[in-house]
Amino acid sequence: MKLVELLNRANAGYEDGYLANYFDPKTGAREYAGSGDVLAEFIVAELSETFIAGTDEEQTTEAMRVLERARARLQNCIDALEIDAKEGK
Repeated sequence: MKLVELLNRANAGYEDGYLANYFDPKTGAREYAGSGDVLAEFIVAELSETFIAGTDEEQTTEAMRVLERARARLQNCIDALEIDAKEGK
């Protein structure tokens, strides 16, 4: 699998396909004149910067690993905000 294929697969699952604002859907080259959706930009950056040369399964596993790590970090932030909200901070 090429990077462009991975990015297009991820884009299929992103609301309104906004990931494609941050990469060329034909080549996979990063584009920086996006739509202002920093989450989409972040996902494209993570997938591009951590792309490995390997089998389709290895590449997909690595992509899921880095996005799961990001999800865990986001959840930690949500949890911290919920704690503050419950404590009236």
